[in-house]
Amino acid sequence: NEQGTGKNASVIWSVDYLMTLGLVRRVLVICPLSIMKASWQADLFKFSMHRTVAVAHGAAKKRKEIINSGAEFVIINFDGVGIVKDEIINGGFDLIVVDEASAYKNNRTERWKDLRDLTRVIKGLWMLTGTPAAQSPVDAYGLAKLVNPTSVPPFYGQFRDRVMNKISMYRWVPRPEAKHIVHNVLQPAIRFEKKQCIDLPP
Repeated sequence: NEQGTGKNASVIWSVDYLMTLGLVRRVLVICPLSIMKASWQADLFKFSMHRTVAVAHGAAKKRKEIINSGAEFVIINFDGVGIVKDEIINGGFDLIVVDEASAYKNNRTERWKDLRDLTRVIKGLWMLTGTPAAQSPVDAYGLAKLVNPTSVPPFYGQFRDRVMNKISMYRWVPRPEAKHIVHNVLQPAIRFEKKQCIDLPP
């Protein structure tokens, strides 16, 4: 969704509904360090004040205690996941929410591999971004391989060759059909633009 369309609120209300139905018990929110408290913790208090929330930050021991605390929402930063990966796997989480998901576009990073390991146990994964392929169609590969792995080839190079043309030794340009391919591999997806959500003056 575009910036300013209320992704956090949408997620919180959706999760709260699933918790009310008994379909979700615990949620792990993975986001940049800078918005753990200022955005996610604040929004959870605003939109779902009856739920328990904990921020897993600090020394490894403290992070582990928070993961094991039983809080319904646990917020952690991208690079904190690897520190407590085993605790998360055994923590009874049903859903992972990743904010600013473009941080996981590169499937060769440790960060990406840690999330892949979590999704082998925790089956729910929602990834939030306004720009799933901001710089190049190949940016979508890492996201698609996490959310919908059967939609993309097993190897990065195979996907690159589907969406890009090599025109010189170091230069690749998107194929005409790249946008359509990216759209398809990132399904299921929901997208709202600001003009659909907000009445703005001319």
